[in-house]
Amino acid sequence: MNQEKMGKFIAQLREEFGLTQKEVGNQLGVTDNSVSKWERGINAPDISTLTDLAAIFHVTVQELLNGERSFQKKIVSKNRPKVLEVSHLSKSFEKRKILDDVSFTIYEGDIIGLIGPNGAGKTTLIKTILGLYKINVGNVSICGYDTKKALEDALSKCGSIIENPDMYQNISGRKNLQVTALINNIQDKDYINRMVSFVKLEDRIDDKVKKYSLGMKQRLGLANALMKKPRLLILDEPTNGLDPQGMKELREILKKINREENISILISSHILAEVENICDSIIIMDEGKIKSIFGIEEVKYKNMHLEDVYLRQVEKGGIHEDYSFDKK
Repeated sequence: MNQEKMGKFIAQLREEFGLTQKEVGNQLGVTDNSVSKWERGINAPDISTLTDLAAIFHVTVQELLNGERSFQKKIVSKNRPKVLEVSHLSKSFEKRKILDDVSFTIYEGDIIGLIGPNGAGKTTLIKTILGLYKINVGNVSICGYDTKKALEDALSKCGSIIENPDMYQNISGRKNLQVTALINNIQDKDYINRMVSFVKLEDRIDDKVKKYSLGMKQRLGLANALMKKPRLLILDEPTNGLDPQGMKELREILKKINREENISILISSHILAEVENICDSIIIMDEGKIKSIFGIEEVKYKNMHLEDVYLRQVEKGGIHEDYSFDKK
């Protein structure tokens, strides 16, 4: 056991969790002077204290003994193309800055969760990506198309639902899809049937949309967003108003879309448990800035929940870390 290395690791963990030496000592029933000596490599905690330390910092005893995490951050495969690239994006309304130097990249096959408190700038970010708001500073590229120079080409690669899908209520679900197919010059009639099957609406697709439940409307909205065969799907609060069964169905459909169609997905949601169950990586926003970007696998490896990480980042002002994961 390298006491000096372990001590530096304990100090690093304590700082990450925003704890003082005294706060750690209080949790362990020792003095802050004892914690200070551990961190300087003068003494080492006994095995029972090591177990308690591991529980506090969500690491294993062996990791404390080794003085480092066993978890390794994976590097993004350079072979996967960029589907969405947001570079130094800022957006203001009058004198109020809503987005402040936002940058991140989504690669082919990613499912990314976008979370943050009300007013964090999530919906503004999505609407700016989609060209609904003009960019003040920075750039957005979808499948290589700069939205400032080639918005139509960029949006041809992107499907989206902003909150509730906007569909024609007095015609059937099938006719809604046929209208979208016509607008996007989709001639493949079998593709409509495949998307209907994808979202499990075969039995009700010929009913008028006004007779649909909220969950059915969300699934029809998904099918509609997929009609132009996008490479990127952007969803803003897709589970709003859904019951647990509706959430489960939507989650399964999104995973299937990602797995079978290799479509990248960006999901904004307040329901952290759903985001945790669906996504590979998470972007936390607050006050118009990105506070953190990390992989879900690291959260699980530390035996933490997304809610724990989210509250710590937002309440304590988090740091920007970039964890990128290869698709298996």
